[in-house]
Parts: sequence; structure tokens; C-alpha cells
Amino acid sequence: MKTITLFLLGISLFGFAQKNKKGLDVVSNIETKVLVMKAFGNNSLNKNLQPFYGFGFSGNLMTPINFGVGIDYNVLFSNVKYGQQNLYGNLGSPRMTMIDGFLTHRDKLSEEFVVEEMAGFSYYNYTSLYLDEKNRKSKNDGLGFTLGGKLVYILDMEGYQAVFFGAKYNYFSTNIYNEKPDIQKYYSSSNFSTLSLGYRYNF
Repeated sequence: MKTITLFLLGISLFGFAQKNKKGLDVVSNIETKVLVMKAFGNNSLNKNLQPFYGFGFSGNLMTPINFGVGIDYNVLFSNVKYGQQNLYGNLGSPRMTMIDGFLTHRDKLSEEFVVEEMAGFSYYNYTSLYLDEKNRKSKNDGLGFTLGGKLVYILDMEGYQAVFFGAKYNYFSTNIYNEKPDIQKYYSSSNFSTLSLGYRYNF
């Protein structure tokens, strides 16, 4: 609930800033999207889990010099691979909530197409259900960073509506202790690649 409240507060601040900087031609937008995220490397989220699928919302504030800031809120779900339940710790129903804060840059390719690059930091909330205790959850918080970009296609002449395709790289790290460094590394960090398809409204 706190993360949703923070996200809505961020959107409100974007709108307030846009209203007070019309003379500077600052552009705000909100986005909704669907995502698929795949872990890679030698780690638990790659070896023991199927790809994550989910949805997300974003807000961006772009300045006249084509640099801006944004916030991204995503919720993704996965399943444990068949036969990997014991290695995954007798857990199921993995869920990842990610919040990204980032800087972005825009390149206009034509009247219809725009490319945007972004880089920032991420907060992760990662939960799973214990298989033998359905009401008990395993919870981990983590931090990381993200790099990515979007190809944006403008739908109308006024430039209010657009669709986009996005790709991101995320690094995730959390605190899990184990006496064996290789096992600790296996469960405490991961790399992700994420693809998204979404709708944007500029205001």
C-alpha cells in the first residue's frame, strides 16, 4: 500500500510541475504497460523460476532540453519450475514488486517516432508463499540499478497519445546470509532483462 501511495504522489508532483512550467514547455506523461521479465546467469531466480509476467505504471517529466526524470511501478508474477521446489526452499507463488527512479533522455527520430534512453536505481520487494503454510510469506527487500530504452510511436497529430516498446536491464541484490559464499551469491543477486509494451498519454 505504501508503494502505491508513493507512486500516486509522484504522479501528482509531475502534474503539479507541468502546470507551473507551461512557459518552459515541460511535458508530463503517464503510462500503462504489460511486461515479461527473464532472469539470467547462475542464480536462483533464473535456475529455479519461470519467466516473470506482469503489469506496470509509469510517470515521466520531460524538459525542453530533452532530459527528464521518471518513476516506474511494476508488479510481476512467476512460478517455480517443475522439480525445483526443494532447491527453491519449499516456496511457491513468487511475486516481484519493482520501483524504479530514473533519468531519461529523448531523441526525436521523426514526427511519429521518438527514442528514449534511461538509467536509474531500483527498489525490489520479493515475496513467496511457503508451500506447507499458505498464509506465511518469505519476504526480501533489495536494491539495484536499471538501464534501458523505449521506442515511442505517436498516434495522433497533437501528440497526446502514443504506444511504445521498451527493453531494460536490471540488477537485483538482497541480503541473504549463508556460510558458503557460492550459495549466498546464488540466492542473493540476479540479473534481469525486461521487455514491455504499453500506452502513453501526454499532458
